[in-house]
Amino acid sequence: MSSRKNSLKITRRGLLAGSALAVTTLPARAATPYRDVPQNSMFYREIMWARQQGILKGWWDNTFRPLENITREAFAAILYRLAGSPDYEAPEESPFADVDDKREFYREICWNLEQGIFTGWQEDKTFRPDLPIARDAAVTVLYRISGRPAIGVCAPVPDVPTDYVFRKEIEWSRSRGYMTGWPDGRYLPTAPIHRDAAAALIYRYVNGGVFGKDVTVTGALGVAYWAVGGPHGKLGLPEGNANDLTSQVSGNRGAQQKFAGGYVAWSPGTGAHAVRGQIAMRYAQAGAAQGEFGFPTSPESRQGDSFRQSFEGGQIMHAVPWTPPRGMHGPVNKITPVKGGVAIRRGWNGTRVRIIQKKLGIARTGARQTYDYETQQAVKAVQRRHKLPVNGIVDAATWRHIAPEYPFDMDAWQTPIRVPEHASRQQRIDEMIRFVRSVYGSPYTWGGAGWRDSSVAGYDCSGLLLQAMYSAGLDPQPVNVVAHAEPSYRSSQMFYADKRLLSVPLAQRKRGDLIFYGNSRGTVTHIAIYLGDGKIAHAAERNVHERAYSSVVWGNRYVKPYVKRPFP
Repeated sequence: MSSRKNSLKITRRGLLAGSALAVTTLPARAATPYRDVPQNSMFYREIMWARQQGILKGWWDNTFRPLENITREAFAAILYRLAGSPDYEAPEESPFADVDDKREFYREICWNLEQGIFTGWQEDKTFRPDLPIARDAAVTVLYRISGRPAIGVCAPVPDVPTDYVFRKEIEWSRSRGYMTGWPDGRYLPTAPIHRDAAAALIYRYVNGGVFGKDVTVTGALGVAYWAVGGPHGKLGLPEGNANDLTSQVSGNRGAQQKFAGGYVAWSPGTGAHAVRGQIAMRYAQAGAAQGEFGFPTSPESRQGDSFRQSFEGGQIMHAVPWTPPRGMHGPVNKITPVKGGVAIRRGWNGTRVRIIQKKLGIARTGARQTYDYETQQAVKAVQRRHKLPVNGIVDAATWRHIAPEYPFDMDAWQTPIRVPEHASRQQRIDEMIRFVRSVYGSPYTWGGAGWRDSSVAGYDCSGLLLQAMYSAGLDPQPVNVVAHAEPSYRSSQMFYADKRLLSVPLAQRKRGDLIFYGNSRGTVTHIAIYLGDGKIAHAAERNVHERAYSSVVWGNRYVKPYVKRPFP
């Protein structure tokens, strides 16, 4: 048998020395070569990268089979390719009882054994090539080819005991963002890895984990970080590595790491503590650990009607988050998802109808922006031209020939919640108004509830305020963005009738209240938000704008006797 061992040291750029791989940007989203990996797949780009690099490919039938488990022999082949497919002659006699020399990945398996990466089971000299590789084993072999770096203190993991055989390898993978585990804190170490997740793992290993290239969260800072949920918690992802610093309050030396949602700071005398949410905002304004408060000396705690945290230089506190009265809509962490891409028929309204009419040269304003007979006939002409079923119904196929630059399911767009989980009533009102002002000038669109580009797809009066409530963390079900565009759906009337939105006499209106207008028969036909100081904002006429409050608009719309208060 002839063979040579390859050096498997990692360079500063995170590559295997001698590897043919390079740190690359993710490929642009082009037509997918795999019929079972749509472009909206969670790991689409990582799968395309793995294919481009020749690390992990699909089958002859143009499938990738992303949710199939990846086997131990397939993962051994990945590691061999990751090292640049080195020149290696496998032994004539197999070192494993269950791997013969005619097996597809025989050479790759033997190479892994000689490198000390995959060792198999010593008691029966088996490799078990067809066994799915577990999550703990996958990160362990990557840890080995990285040179088995020293691991300090390990952060607790609910389902990984302190004496677990691969405990330090799991800590290594978490501290670098290669494999972070589930939102509930579990790691599921013995669970098998799917092929798509394997592609993502290798991509992160080569190009940098979810924390960023060469960014780690380790030691006492890591313990405090994972104790509050890690990347799945309020702190979110790190914005760089930890920095050594000196407290201006005590003179203590320590370290601090910045995260999207706050900080973790540590000194020998204070220990490590997370600083999050509203307290983190105040802490940041004061200069964080190098400012007037110094290092945190305790975790955040609730005392009566406030949240407090102690620091070397004093306390920071903030009011208890908004809690609605019984029976009212309350704050949410996630807006109820809806399925978009509804086929567009006669009578339909909304942002997509506006786009169709603009694309087909049909001029419409106000309530005439509806899918009418003229629009239907123009759509039929497109369908004839492209040999589609001529039925006047805009489905995904017809949409691609009218407005391919926009997603067909844009009708399901919901603005992200932009307030902290524990936001106060005032913060939520401020966010509603901020959102409305951020889309001033967006075109008026009958039945429209906007899109991420407000210059493309605008709003009507109730669609604007539905999205404003979403932004402030309120989900006024059953109203939703898809139903909002239906022919006979009137969200403004739904809001006015909603008993879970507090009714308040008009004379008692306050900033953030919803003001309603009706026609001469009393039917609600318009809605605006009260900005205070005698002003309202609404989507009306040509666009979203601000104007002086009036009890009558357009000469024939009269203010209703009650306002609705989303955040009482």
